[in-house]
Amino acid sequence: MSQEIPENMHEVVLKVQELNETRHGADVVTEEKVMKDAVHDTLQYWADYLLDGHYDDVLWDGEDLVIEDIMGKRVGRVKPMSATFANDYRQSPEGTLFRLESEANKIIAQR
Repeated sequence: MSQEIPENMHEVVLKVQELNETRHGADVVTEEKVMKDAVHDTLQYWADYLLDGHYDDVLWDGEDLVIEDIMGKRVGRVKPMSATFANDYRQSPEGTLFRLESEANKIIAQR
């Protein structure tokens, strides 16, 4: 997977520090934002990988992630195990990332 996507809480903390080095006030990035981005980017990575290119888009729909095909049709939805993906990630980064890979496989395989 991409080195840009944090795979554990230590990497989340480092990314928050890195992103906030030059930011102040309302621009400050939180751990929750970095975790949500990691979840989104992981699902997008696997969709792109499985389709051999960027054909589908991963979008937020509330606390869920949806995958839309190139025509804008929603072809899959992934819900967090708990209230939010950030909470899932905080509880088990590796488990959350593996689950996203599995869900991408299911969604792409059904087409």
